[in-house]
Amino acid sequence: MNVVKRIVRDPLIHFLAGGGLLFAVFALLHGGDTTGTSDGKTIVVDQPALVTFMQYQSSAFQPAYFTAQFNAMSAKDRKALIDKYVREEALVREARAMGLDQGDYVIRRRMIQKMTYLIDDAATETFDPTEADLQRYFLAHKDAYQSAPTITFTHVFVDQEIKHPEGAEARAERLKAQLEAKRAGFDDAPGYGDRFAYLSNYVQRTPDFVENQFGAEFAAAAMKLQPSSHWQGPIKSDYGYHLVLVTQRAPASLPKLSEVRDQVKDDLLRDTIAAYREKALDDLTRRFAVRWKAGSGAQPTPTADAANLSAYVESAIPGD
Repeated sequence: MNVVKRIVRDPLIHFLAGGGLLFAVFALLHGGDTTGTSDGKTIVVDQPALVTFMQYQSSAFQPAYFTAQFNAMSAKDRKALIDKYVREEALVREARAMGLDQGDYVIRRRMIQKMTYLIDDAATETFDPTEADLQRYFLAHKDAYQSAPTITFTHVFVDQEIKHPEGAEARAERLKAQLEAKRAGFDDAPGYGDRFAYLSNYVQRTPDFVENQFGAEFAAAAMKLQPSSHWQGPIKSDYGYHLVLVTQRAPASLPKLSEVRDQVKDDLLRDTIAAYREKALDDLTRRFAVRWKAGSGAQPTPTADAANLSAYVESAIPGD
């Protein structure tokens, strides 16, 4: 029973099954007819072919959904779909008859893309995480969901580009004494100092935001300040000196899973698809042997990626 379960869960089984489906669809789309009643000049149109055509047009392989869409179509819309399908099929057949598909890298890329769609859809179809699965993923990647610390402050600015008789820093120290003497509060800051290019009041701002407007030196110093009724500084920025009144700080915090559940689920699906695709491609490539063609010039230097092939490639780069 365990063997059966492993087979059913094996990405390669899903991948090969999808490949078989794609082969069948390819035959259907390109004039294949297992009954032998069709020839190269006959385009067979039926519901399965049209539903498949709709999926490729949308780059989404969801047979049940598109079957329902097809069944709900009006006669006019269905005729338009058939006309579009027949025109495309005629163009494809004519291009193939002219040999335009030979050596065309765009066609090669499209084939790879279609197979990738099949792999990703197989991963998506089996994706049904439990609450425990989401919780484990959430805790394992909590740094991605943790909110940044914030600070709320106001400041009085002394511009270093303006010539102050006593110098910019001394001017800031004198302003600090005035602010303290008058017990200036959060809303009083705009009445003092020089005009700053950005804001006077900063409410619940992150370190990145502060650094973006003041520079790294100021942000590093400001984020160390504690809330106080007193003015602190002066602190040097890229523009001059600042007297700072900090009223609130909030540390970095981790939200509840319920608050970011949709994001966590999307992230888990993305990682699940990536892991599923990697496993499927590894399993597929192990079915092939790789040989270095004699007379093809210098032998390639093995890389970290090439090392991964060593498990199934024998004598990929033969000796002299």
